Formats: sequence, structure tokens, C-alpha cells
Amino acid sequence: MSIKTKINIALKCIFFTLTVGVILYGATVVLERKDSLYKYADFFDMAEKDQIDVLFIGSSHVINAINPTVLYKEYGYTSYNMGGHGSLLQSTYWELMESLQYTTPKWVVVDAYMLEKDYRYLDDREANPDEDEVNTSVEQLHLNMDVWPCNKLKIDAMNDLILDKKVRREFLFNFLVYHNRWEYISEDDFKSITGHESRNELFGAEMRYDVETSILLCKQPKEGTILEEETVGERYLAAIIEECQKRGIGVLVTFDPFNPETKDIIAANSAGAIAKAYDVPYLNMLNGDVIDIYSDLNDHGHLNVVGATKTTRAIGDWLKKKGKLTDHRGDKAYSYWEERSNNFYDTIRDDIREENNLISKLSLMSLGEYGFVFYCNDGSQVFTDKPMEHIISEIAGSNMIKTTAGPYIMINDPKSGKIYEASGDSCLENIEIAMGRMYYQPVEHDFRLFYEADDTDTNYLYDDAYIGADIQILIYDKETGEVIDHQYFTSKGGKYAR
Repeated sequence: MSIKTKINIALKCIFFTLTVGVILYGATVVLERKDSLYKYADFFDMAEKDQIDVLFIGSSHVINAINPTVLYKEYGYTSYNMGGHGSLLQSTYWELMESLQYTTPKWVVVDAYMLEKDYRYLDDREANPDEDEVNTSVEQLHLNMDVWPCNKLKIDAMNDLILDKKVRREFLFNFLVYHNRWEYISEDDFKSITGHESRNELFGAEMRYDVETSILLCKQPKEGTILEEETVGERYLAAIIEECQKRGIGVLVTFDPFNPETKDIIAANSAGAIAKAYDVPYLNMLNGDVIDIYSDLNDHGHLNVVGATKTTRAIGDWLKKKGKLTDHRGDKAYSYWEERSNNFYDTIRDDIREENNLISKLSLMSLGEYGFVFYCNDGSQVFTDKPMEHIISEIAGSNMIKTTAGPYIMINDPKSGKIYEASGDSCLENIEIAMGRMYYQPVEHDFRLFYEADDTDTNYLYDDAYIGADIQILIYDKETGEVIDHQYFTSKGGKYAR
């Protein structure tokens, strides 16, 4: 065989090997579930630019409670929400270690929810007999771990988190668990090969939009009660603090707000004791000062978008006082953060107009992205609906809605920062809002006046086509006063129909 023939054969073998390798790599990328990549795509891009000031780490109480786009819009601080659903503190520790391979933030904010958990391995069914919790913890770990490369650090993490060697391999080699995804792949799966896949637009956060109206309060433990014995959760919280201190990273321990059980209050007290022992700051937000549990929860354990905005502001205020961070707003190098933040508020404005659930709509409008007029006719079930009365009262900052049988009007004007109310026979005269100088006067059950001083012919609160609607919402641009939408609702049988 000639040398030329041997070279041709060798080249064909090399070409065949490379082709097979490319095909296998492409198939692996396509078949891999994209949840983790979706969450962290912006993390890698922003870390490469050294543009992450703060990392938020913890469980779903973090992923649903901290909105980096709000933190940037209102404070100019850049952050990434690394929170994961069901993440115990040992999972959170290893996620932090993974992320610190790519970025060194100025602050790490670690939430201590589930501090009381006292088993090391997520899949240890003897230590944790709750089969559903075990299966959920292992399944949800994929969100936080799949995106990281298979290296010594990830092997150490899996050895520390997972007892079953077969399950460990599924985290180290994702194609083992995702090889049967052929029937579920979409166009977005192929985009991931070129790096153009969809990505989380809130820098890792996820917002929820419902309002939980059924609230049960727990029994309060004795003041200052802490966990009796050190737990696995406490050891990993200490390890997180120690790692940050070793690297010169500021660390803030939090207990994000929600409707707690007794054990959660005890865990929060214990988190404070650990923070004190390490001389690091602690924000316990279970005290009711940050959110209103009757309007700011999506469910019993998680915040809705309004509660998340309030929590983000609470931490933003702390960082402004103590964090010594740079306000990046206006810096062209951070235009992507500006774009993402603007997109979030555009989404909120769209959701306000499209939302058909009245209590969820009012919740969203409380964020102040639109000015609005809320009118409720006498006889409406609003006046006997306690959750509805509560959220209206929270927005208005008064109890007028709770003390009247109607009619009732509230005007929330972000431009002036003022809220106007009237009920019963009371009128509003010459009030200055973005729409102009306005007048309101109730006349009779099916007729009332609401007009601008320079246009008395336009009565905004009367339309023959909607005479049977007992609730009206007039939405206007908070700067120009232009009417954006006029929506009507009718209350029947405990529901509000648009």
C-alpha cells in the first residue's frame, strides 16, 4: 500500500471520526432539557463582562421573591437570581461554588429558608421518608446543576448531594436522562447549538401573578426560640458565609417574606443567630413590615409579582445604605440591563390591560405603571368581598372602601403621587391629575359624572352600552393622561365578569 493511499485512508478516518463527534455533540445539545440553560444563559454572558454586582441564592422563595430587573430599574444595581425550586442549603452551597468559577460579585445574598432540614443527601429515603419530597428535590436539582460543565467541582457536588451512583451519573452526563426527548424537541432546541436559544428575561427570576386570598396564620413560637440542635442546613449556611468571607465577598443573610409556619419562624430566628455569630448582616422579613400577606402572595409559600417588587425594594434599600455599590443607570456599557428592565415593565403594562381576573388586575395596577380610576356602584358585591376590599384599601391607603355601601371612586395618579377617594354622596372637585383638572359627582344609581374641567361634554363614567356594569376601571398614561383603556366588570355569584 502506497504512502498516498495510507494518507487518504487516515484522512477519511479522521473526517469520519470528526463527523460522528459533531453529530453526537449536536444530538446531545439538542436532546438536553433546556430549563437550566434558559435560566443561566444571561448569567454566563454578564459574568464574562464582569457585570454582576450581586448574586441572590436560595430556594424558590428567592426565585419568586427577587426581581433583578426591578433592582436595576430603581437602583441601578446589577444582580442575578440563582434561586432554584426546592433548593436546600446544601444545593445552594454547591451552586454558589459553581457560579464563583465565573464571577466574583461584591455581595452574595443568601436566603435561609429550609434551614431546619437535617438530611445531607437529597435522595436519602431513610433520612427523609417523604417520597414525594425526595423525588421533587432530585428532579428540581436539574434546574440548578445541568448547565455547569462536568469537571471535578461538579463531581464533588454530586458526591455530596446524591447518594445513588446511578442518579449521580444522570447529573454528570445529562444525555443519560434526556436521551428519550426526541418526541418533545422544538425549534428552540436546535437554536441552542448556535447559542440563539430562548433565555430567561429576568436574569434568573420567575414572577407569579395570582393573589392568594385564603390566609391562615400559624401559632407563634416563644420569642427568640431557635432550633435545638445543629442541622445540615445550618452547617451549609455557615459554609456559604465562610466561603464568601474567605473570598472577600460581602454576604447578607435573609429570610424572605411569605406566610410562615411555626417551624419557619424558628428557622428564621436560628438564621439570625448564625449571622450574628459570623458578624454578618441579617434581614428577617417575616415580621410583616415588607409585604402584606393578604394581597402580596401568589400562594401560601410564594410571593406574587407585587410582593416580589416590595421585597426587591427592601433589599435594594439595604444595599443602597450599606452595599457601597455603583448605580450603573445611564452607562452605555450596561444598556442590556436597561433593555431587560424596560421589557419587564412593558410586560406589566400589557398584563394590566389583558388581565381578566379583577383582583389580579388591581394587584398589578398597584405597581404604578398606569394611572387609573376605579369606580364601583352601590349594590356591587365588592362591598361584601373582604379580599377585594382589602386590596383596594391597601392601594388607597385608607379604610374608606370598608366603611361604605357605595358608590365608591378611587383615583390613583402616579404623576402627582396622590390618591383621591370619595364614597356615598361625596364629590371630588378640581383635583389635579395627569388627565387634567377633574370633577366627580354621583347623581343616581345608573348615572354619575366624571369629566375634565375643559371638556365638560365628555363624561368618562357613563356609557349606555355598559349601563349594567357595576365596576369600571379607566386606565390612563401616568405622564400624559391619555386614556389607554376603559374596562367594565359585572359582579355576579362571587365572580367578576369582564
